[in-house]
Amino acid sequence: MKAQDALALIELDSIPTGILTADAMLKEAPIAVLKSGTVHNGKYLILIGGSVAAVGMAFAKGMSKGQDHLLDAVFLPDIHESVYQACLGKRLTCGSEALSVMEVSTVAAILQSSDAAMKGAEVELVELRLADDLGGKSIAIYAGKVEDVEMAINISEKTVENPENILSQSIIPHVDPELAKQINASTYFSKSDLSKLPGAE
Repeated sequence: MKAQDALALIELDSIPTGILTADAMLKEAPIAVLKSGTVHNGKYLILIGGSVAAVGMAFAKGMSKGQDHLLDAVFLPDIHESVYQACLGKRLTCGSEALSVMEVSTVAAILQSSDAAMKGAEVELVELRLADDLGGKSIAIYAGKVEDVEMAINISEKTVENPENILSQSIIPHVDPELAKQINASTYFSKSDLSKLPGAE
């Protein structure tokens, strides 16, 4: 699927308000894509895409409609292709290069920070994990040279509007090949195979 010009996300702590808000946004402007529903911690997410004008109008309507239950929100008028594809579930593989991992408390914060990181650092976005099976948290994994994955984290930290949404981050200068295999297969513990490692005692 071709990336939309703009992407926006509204994160609410009320499911009834979330459904009401999504309906109002759809009726406000001709947005091109919509993904909405519940995630872990009982939050309701509304993700929309389309032209900058349409998404901007729908986003403004949603912010007004859901303001009493708003947790976080982001409007990205020039979404990076890699972030858009990662939202659709696309994953990349990593090798023995450096990795950095950013963990935040909201989906809006990871979208905003990863978009800025991809525009400002020469890295690959290995994966975005958005809320589900993370207790509502979100993570982004970047791969590249050490200095580039460090830059991605620095940009991410500076971009998150509310510093309290930043939970943790790590930089791995040279990821172990066995760990890279598991990351490439899945970052879910339940989906990861029990690996027999060479040279064990």
